[in-house]
Amino acid sequence: MADDNMRAGPGDVKEKKGIQSVEVGVRVIDALAGAPHQLPLREIGRLAGISASQAHRYLTSFQKSGVVVQDVATGHYGLGTRVLRWGVAAMSQTDLFTLSSEALDRICEQFDMTGLLCVWGEYGPTCVRLKRSTFLTGTDLGLGSVFPLIASASGLVFLAHLPRAITEPLIKTERERARKRGEPPVDMAMIRQRCETIRREGYSLGLGHFVSNISAMAAPILDYQGNVSAVITLIFRDDPGVSDPPDRAARIAVLLKETQGVSRSVGWQPPPEAGEPAEKAAPRRAARRAAVN
Repeated sequence: MADDNMRAGPGDVKEKKGIQSVEVGVRVIDALAGAPHQLPLREIGRLAGISASQAHRYLTSFQKSGVVVQDVATGHYGLGTRVLRWGVAAMSQTDLFTLSSEALDRICEQFDMTGLLCVWGEYGPTCVRLKRSTFLTGTDLGLGSVFPLIASASGLVFLAHLPRAITEPLIKTERERARKRGEPPVDMAMIRQRCETIRREGYSLGLGHFVSNISAMAAPILDYQGNVSAVITLIFRDDPGVSDPPDRAARIAVLLKETQGVSRSVGWQPPPEAGEPAEKAAPRRAARRAAVN
């Protein structure tokens, strides 16, 4: 028995060293995955936090297994076809609806708010899941509810991310209905400006525009191409006379954290920050992934 324990000790040490090696290898792959193009050896080592000679050993093994390819002319390295197959397999095994629903539940339970999960349907943004708070919000919104594009927080998020070819017919219909109701014409220049703000800030805030006295904040779940897959929307009623409730910033922060977390799970990566070269975005993205995980 004692001999077995003694033999197990060295094995445990070797296993730990093996795990550390895998973690370093993942950093090498992350460096390549976060770059917009193939990278030279020294740059890969710098991004992975190891020496160029260490990076070379990892890259040599990765090349043999098809994880990495090397350009013959430049000597630079990029991801290989095996990683592409891994990515496709990972996406096929990822249940976006479940991940989004779990994120919705966490937000609503943290703030005791009513929340919706919306997807793009035949008639526009459509609620496919509802999480109610412990108190009534005084609205008949529910499963199957369809939201307007230009008068709801959910709709504006879709409008900000979908191609015009998809949204233009619905916008035309909404503007015509508004005209028949005698409402003032919609300022499309202002709507486009709001969409730019939504893309930049990552969320939309609607204060009593769609349903009187009911406000909403919404944020997108984006796929690996940056296309909107779904939208999480929180609905609430602010206290009268309070233009900027103290907990609104906290709600927005959690909403963004959860929706961006789901987006990363399906392959989305945040774009470079304003004025930041794409090459410098790679370590920042890696740090954000580590923080989320």
